Amino acid sequence: MGLVVLVTGANRGIGRGLVAHYLAQPDTTVIGAARDVSSANAKELNELPKGESSRLIVVPLSADSPMGATEAVLEIQKQHLVGHIDLVIANAGICNHFGPVEEMTDSDVLSHFEVNTLGPLRLFRAIAPLLRKSSVPKFAYISTALASIHMIEQIPSLTAAYGMSKAAGNYLVKKLHAENEGLIALSIDPGMVQTDMGSRAAQANGLEKAPVTLQETVQGITHQIEVATKSTTSGQFVDYKGQKVSW
Repeated sequence: MGLVVLVTGANRGIGRGLVAHYLAQPDTTVIGAARDVSSANAKELNELPKGESSRLIVVPLSADSPMGATEAVLEIQKQHLVGHIDLVIANAGICNHFGPVEEMTDSDVLSHFEVNTLGPLRLFRAIAPLLRKSSVPKFAYISTALASIHMIEQIPSLTAAYGMSKAAGNYLVKKLHAENEGLIALSIDPGMVQTDMGSRAAQANGLEKAPVTLQETVQGITHQIEVATKSTTSGQFVDYKGQKVSW
């Protein structure tokens, strides 16, 4: 078996773009995890072009489900006979509260942490045994510049719940890097991308449309993952162009 890649939030946006990229490569097994595998978007993943000897596996995974990752990994192992995973891209996320902190409810914050912070944590716990069977295991977290505490004044945004949860996710990535000697773990800011989420964020910030195309961010993200090593970008926060982002 060649390269094995798992992408969460695979049925749309950046996740779908990443699935399409890796699936087009030869001898690659791509595991696309989506909340609802019966949805039209998830079913359409099977129509994506495949490289020679490559295959697609679609599994259900809800990032806000306490047992979702564990159940997905069991299905990957038992039904699809996957014995190792080389790359995990924790892409699933939500950003659905726009407003000042004063108007932010506990529920707003908790729902973002459930998906954007606990989701990747649960995913890593469940998938760690399969990652350790890879010769060069990598864990990439799709973050955001809005998680940068240093740049809060530079990037005014009414998305505190989102930024807080992603900042906590960045902390998780740094800890995974520090605690796992053989693991390459990094956070990547994809930019403000022309997806449903990116377009909402752009409009909420007075922009007509998001400035980064899906193709640009997918090319950038996959390149940063490919060149990442333990001694270079592991434990770091970089954007899709390879520039370091301040914590």
